[in-house]
Amino acid sequence: MRSRFRSWSVVLGVLWLAAGGCYWLRYDALARTHVDLLVSMVTKLQDVTAEGEAPARMAEYRYPLDRARDFVRIVEGRFTDRASLQALRALCDAYERTLEEAAGGDASGLEAAAGVVRERAAAVVAALDREAG
Repeated sequence: MRSRFRSWSVVLGVLWLAAGGCYWLRYDALARTHVDLLVSMVTKLQDVTAEGEAPARMAEYRYPLDRARDFVRIVEGRFTDRASLQALRALCDAYERTLEEAAGGDASGLEAAAGVVRERAAAVVAALDREAG
């Protein structure tokens, strides 16, 4: 009985490490994916609001931010000192301000906020490039 419990414990432990390891091993690729998605969603948000109206459903635009923040939360213990992680946090904050501007219907505010998102996105990519060596 004890060896059977030990076997399952080992299997579960390996599975747990493998699942968590995806974030550690693929940090660069996953961070870049979040950057690309947030920039794409800002572009879409600008296209949708080009006629001066706020989007009918903000949940579509909020979801990528929630996922990016979840990613930051999950990896922060291991990558706290990385400039790219700090830059990704700043990108998330800038994206959230863009959502606030879009919800308020201020086209000029949205343009300015979207510009900040693009600047922050470039900073994340530059940091990731430096970290990659």
